[in-house]
Amino acid sequence: MQVSVETTAALERRMTVGLSKERIEPEIQNRLRSLARKAKIKGFRPGKVPVRVVEQKYGHQVRQEVIGEVVQASFYEAIEQEKLRPVGEPTFAFNTDLKNLEEGLSYTATFEIYPEVLTLQADGLPVEKPLATVMETDIDTMLYRLRQQRQTWQEVDRAAQVDDRVIIDFVGTLNGAPFKGNEAQQVSLFLGQKNFVLPGLEDQLVGSNANEDREVDLTFPPDYTNLELAGQTVHFMIHVHSVAEPQLPPIDAEFAKAFGVEDGNVDTLRRDARTNMERELEYAIRGKIKQQLLEALLQANPVEVPQSLINEEAQRLLKTRQAAWQNQALTLEMFKEEALKRVKLGVLVSELVKKQTIQVQPEQVRQLIERIAFAYENPEEVVNSYYKDKQRLKEVESMVLEDQVVDWLLTRAQLTEKPTDFYTLMEQNSARAR
Repeated sequence: MQVSVETTAALERRMTVGLSKERIEPEIQNRLRSLARKAKIKGFRPGKVPVRVVEQKYGHQVRQEVIGEVVQASFYEAIEQEKLRPVGEPTFAFNTDLKNLEEGLSYTATFEIYPEVLTLQADGLPVEKPLATVMETDIDTMLYRLRQQRQTWQEVDRAAQVDDRVIIDFVGTLNGAPFKGNEAQQVSLFLGQKNFVLPGLEDQLVGSNANEDREVDLTFPPDYTNLELAGQTVHFMIHVHSVAEPQLPPIDAEFAKAFGVEDGNVDTLRRDARTNMERELEYAIRGKIKQQLLEALLQANPVEVPQSLINEEAQRLLKTRQAAWQNQALTLEMFKEEALKRVKLGVLVSELVKKQTIQVQPEQVRQLIERIAFAYENPEEVVNSYYKDKQRLKEVESMVLEDQVVDWLLTRAQLTEKPTDFYTLMEQNSARAR
């Protein structure tokens, strides 16, 4: 087997492989003889069909099958010989007439390869560690938010204020014409929360009254997820059905029992809240450090990555976000930059795992799965589902490997500390997750 490799781009290779006819013809003849013993052809007894007859009938098919198998086998022999790590499937092109193999067979395979990271800068990466503790005032805020989760609504005969709920109907037109999803009835809108799908509408309804009609113009941001409305000004006709103010439940024994404190002791509720908040704080600090370390690793180690891997990752992100956001207007191009960053980090992390012989420990995988499952109603069922699904288990193992790399980097990092508070850190963590 003759092999030559040409570099056609930074990460693209064109490999030409030459095979002698002795690598192919004997296998074709063996395949035809085997077929002759089994073939059923009219005019011949089973097992007595001449090879030349079988060749006339099945020769082209057998030849194609053998050539395909030999090409696949020789390709992997060649890349092992040349110590290449291909990405994805190669593109094959034959350089000889497949009907005449007297001079042997030659083909060219074009493919991308994984980048080779010759040096990897991992020492002294800058990290700013957040310093925060859970204060009693933080627990007060958490209990207030828990009260909000169980608040009721009392209709009022006054103008709507921030924190009120209004129930509305609306009809929108774009340049005088309706558009998809332009109207809705009996929509609950919570003023001041800034999480409604129509940006700016809440502000327009502060000061409105029950049974009032309003007309407003809203200009949608250029990056709005509905591309039809992005950057456009839409006219809305709104009818306000009612205005209601929140009624918060008292923090008493009944309230404590609602959150799992069986004896209704409010002090126990506060203690449980602190425990949960301290756990979340630990995860948030860890997440902040991890983000900084991986960003610093990326900045310190510029690396080229195969376009095919970027495309695959962008496609995966697109499908994931379409399902999560229920938005089919998303496009592949929106995720190319994020995909590029993810692929680069994947290459660098893989290189560190290999060079430092970092291995996944089963107990660490179990701990992470249990942490994920903790937020669900039936944690044990969630844990079991992960171990039954090889793909999900593999994803968790990758997360554990990444965490181990972060731990390794942290021991060599240039660490500084920055005081902050619980809710500032939680909000930063939430924004990063989005």
